Amino acid sequence: MSVDAWGFDVQRQVTARRLRSLRIRLSAIRMAVAAALTLVLVLGGAGALRDRVLALAFPPWAATVTFLVVLFGLVMAVDLPFRYVGGYRWERAFDLSPQRFSGWMKDLAKSLGLGLGLTVAAGMVLLWLLAAWPTWWWLIAWLLGLAVSVILAFIAPVVLVPMFYRLRPLDDPALRTRFESLAVRAKVPIVGVFELRASEKTRRSNAAVMGLGRTRRVVVTDTLLHDFRPEEVETVLAHELAHQKFLDPLRGFVLGSATSLVTLAVTGLLYSILYSLLGIRSIADMAGLPLLAALLGLVSLPLQPLELSWSRAREARADRFSLGLTQDAPNFASAMVKLHDQNLGVADPGPWEKWLFYSHPSGRERVELARTFRGLRT
Repeated sequence: MSVDAWGFDVQRQVTARRLRSLRIRLSAIRMAVAAALTLVLVLGGAGALRDRVLALAFPPWAATVTFLVVLFGLVMAVDLPFRYVGGYRWERAFDLSPQRFSGWMKDLAKSLGLGLGLTVAAGMVLLWLLAAWPTWWWLIAWLLGLAVSVILAFIAPVVLVPMFYRLRPLDDPALRTRFESLAVRAKVPIVGVFELRASEKTRRSNAAVMGLGRTRRVVVTDTLLHDFRPEEVETVLAHELAHQKFLDPLRGFVLGSATSLVTLAVTGLLYSILYSLLGIRSIADMAGLPLLAALLGLVSLPLQPLELSWSRAREARADRFSLGLTQDAPNFASAMVKLHDQNLGVADPGPWEKWLFYSHPSGRERVELARTFRGLRT
């Protein structure tokens, strides 16, 4: 195996760049197709669909549900080929997933079911808010969105994630002892550590903090436990402890709440100006939902690089904390190399790629941080 100056597998990085280029092209085509569909819906397609649904003489609530179901079906029909290529075909072709097509279809059916349910519920509530509070609907929608996001974050580890992956408490006593010792040294209240059985569906490795309150836990994939040395896993766990110590989930929630408030306020203003100009009958007309969704996407777009920049700063701080807590720069660096090579992550992206897509420092930056580490805790 040939490695570069930072220790990354040269051939794996060539493959990672190839996959990245393919994904960028696919994403560009996907966005263009989605934009074309949105334009058709905004410029009369949604109105025609509304009229056809109303002609069925359903009760108002049934007509709205039917409209939302058909709208969801149209969007998914356009999007499914991209999901198949990017989410199944390339994952198999690049040896990133051992999952069979039947298993992928089963997961797809679950995600589509969840998506349909959320779409119908959100659409019904949104139309009700638009009719009841046409001026301040966006503020109430924001408050409701905060409540829903808290509930989803709380139930995710115990309801949503188990729908797709098996979770169990970490049963490796040595690794559990390492984690408990790390938590004591970090002065972070202990949270549960769970193993996620990812190897049935992916060869990637990862770790994350999930949940709120009693459901809060550190989750590590079985691929990470199997393919990484205990010392390397320890540096990853220390990184996750840093997020708890610095209250990063709470900070992320506050930042996300602020940006979503700005997004909804601007969207509400633009929608109140544009809906009548585009032939939408009233502010609460179901035919206006595609326009509203398009405005939400466009308004939020400029804020995404700022959110990613904040995320990179947060992750870099967690890296520094991990190095300071474990005092083990070599294993931290080797863990970062393995993560990028195994997951086919590009270790040295261009500045524009990092600015647009990366929520973490690049692999090369993380290895360089470890190499220049001087043992100072931050």
